[in-house]
Amino acid sequence: PSTSKVGTATGFVVVAGSIMAKPHGRRNNMAAPLRFDGISEAQHHFREVPHCYASMDRKPLTAYNPNASRSRLALEDAPVPLKNASAIEFRDRHCVHKRRFVTTHKNHYTGETADLRSNPGMIAESTRVKRMLAEK
Repeated sequence: PSTSKVGTATGFVVVAGSIMAKPHGRRNNMAAPLRFDGISEAQHHFREVPHCYASMDRKPLTAYNPNASRSRLALEDAPVPLKNASAIEFRDRHCVHKRRFVTTHKNHYTGETADLRSNPGMIAESTRVKRMLAEK
């Protein structure tokens, strides 16, 4: 047999009872001079590329790149904001600010006269009642 069926060798040789494949001849690299592409590295990386994603039919073939967009899943388009709408919020949306600017004085001053009692049990009981009424 002198030719390979799949084109991986130019032929076969029997050497010491073993069949050896004859490789293709070496190419001469000087035959084809290097061509100048005329494109810079930045232009190459930031060129206009078609929008591709993994499940797309008939994607254009490109050189292998692990970060190629043709290997990524399709993404939904970002929502377009209204023309004059602002997305800035100046408060925490999870915090309720009903009494945000009510001072301690407004919360606790009731206008009562000073309590002149000295019995701690009576003072504690009246304070407990005031707090219970204020929490309602």
